Amino acid sequence: MIIYKPKRKGQATKRKAMVKTGKRPAKKKAARRKRLPLLDSLQTRQNMQRLSVIIPVRDEERTIGKVLKQVVRLRPKEIIVIANGSRDRTIQIATTYNVTCLSYPFPLGHDVGRAIGAKEASGDVLLFLDGDIVIPAERLQRFVKACYLGADISLNNVNRFFNNTARIDAVSMAKSYLNRLLLRPDLGFSSMTAVPHAMKRSVAAWLGYDSLMVPPLAQAKAILQGMRVVQSASVDVLRTNRKRIINQKTNNLVKDLILGDHMEALSFLQSMKSERVFFFDQLRRRHIFGHIGRTAKLASNHFVLPNDV
Repeated sequence: MIIYKPKRKGQATKRKAMVKTGKRPAKKKAARRKRLPLLDSLQTRQNMQRLSVIIPVRDEERTIGKVLKQVVRLRPKEIIVIANGSRDRTIQIATTYNVTCLSYPFPLGHDVGRAIGAKEASGDVLLFLDGDIVIPAERLQRFVKACYLGADISLNNVNRFFNNTARIDAVSMAKSYLNRLLLRPDLGFSSMTAVPHAMKRSVAAWLGYDSLMVPPLAQAKAILQGMRVVQSASVDVLRTNRKRIINQKTNNLVKDLILGDHMEALSFLQSMKSERVFFFDQLRRRHIFGHIGRTAKLASNHFVLPNDV
């Protein structure tokens, strides 16, 4: 029997040193941090009983295994993978883990996949991920924990990644603009459009699972109803998001889709509030313009309006 063991880093260097000197090189004393467990007993019990992780995937064979490896560390109640239009080994790799895989032979769009997964989920807290972005379980747990502590929706705080203004594009401005319209400027560029984010399943049911297909619309509904929307952790999805044909700089269909989503959210706000939503015109007397014809001339450059205007 031959057992092949992977060489440890630096093993070859040590052997060369022994050949040259005949002595074993001195071991360097390195202070090692004691690695703490990811979850305490309470968090483990909560995740096993309450957490559903939802991951829509399409041709993610390079990353889905790594993503699921981190998700498994959370020890969730269930993992729901929505495979849509995959032509590679994504499904085969995903099903080697303990997941529920819903497979569609055609592309759905990630937001539709998330809505389907949310409706099928049984956990009290829903954690939404993408199959092409690997995020350490330690960071994912922060989104989940926020919901356990009372948040209705826990967003990815991406604001720290916009120090470089070159990153602020039309989509980012639309996210910021919507948050300002909702009187939540503190959210900045954070949005349900971006993963990871978590939410209570009761909130998803109240909003309507179908509203999750248009994330800015769901976010507008939630904030308008006074739900508690927080930012729990920061994950740089701007840098790690996979480049596809549909989200390249030229003919960027994803950008157009997201901008359209924000138009839907704006239209909803106007239908629920007014054309100006919460921003009323208090500095101009625009109604005066309609009464110009009723002015009476007193002098060459002096006009007066009737008292009833």
